[in-house]
Amino acid sequence: MKTKININNSILYVIGLFFISMGVALSFRHGYGASSADNLTYILSVVFNMTLGTSTFLFSTLIIILLIISFKNWKFLFLFVQVLILSPMIDFWDLIIFANLFPVGFERIFILVSSLLALPLGCAFLIKSTYPAGVYDELMFFTAHFTKFKLTVSRMLNELLLVLFALIISLSTGNGYGSVSIGTLAYVFSIGYLIKFYLSTWEIITKRRIQNASKSND
Repeated sequence: MKTKININNSILYVIGLFFISMGVALSFRHGYGASSADNLTYILSVVFNMTLGTSTFLFSTLIIILLIISFKNWKFLFLFVQVLILSPMIDFWDLIIFANLFPVGFERIFILVSSLLALPLGCAFLIKSTYPAGVYDELMFFTAHFTKFKLTVSRMLNELLLVLFALIISLSTGNGYGSVSIGTLAYVFSIGYLIKFYLSTWEIITKRRIQNASKSND
């Protein structure tokens, strides 16, 4: 997909970051287990005594370096723009907006579902902006490129590996299972399919708008 830098795509990009940062922050509030990648940034924040936003920035930087070296393409430097915006947004939601959010009962399920829907929705907005997708989305494309797996399978593989790394670090540092719990599996097995669903729905709506516009012109 060719990158087109304009106001509309920039708006889509910022909206995507909005939903992703909100979804990340919410994933630590329901108590059923955070999303896969966020389990890793969480345990890093605990071990090194830093905010979630800071640990997200550092881990994302490692992934960006991996992408640049693997594809020998400097376009991935653009991802630093995303990380510089996303990291403080995560801390904004986590430390300010949701600082006093401690759901109980059915509210926990509502927060879980909200997070599950928000994260892939944000990823879909980033992809549709035509700018380099989210760091973990680019990692998904990276895995698909080298394994020849479908995108949904590649995303699921990445999610499982990130959870495994989080568990290894958490258990080896005496932090138990960290933020890994049963809800983590919901993120692992749903995000890839939800991204595909959002993108497919977007394409259907776009085609219908084009068809209706053509009929109006006729």
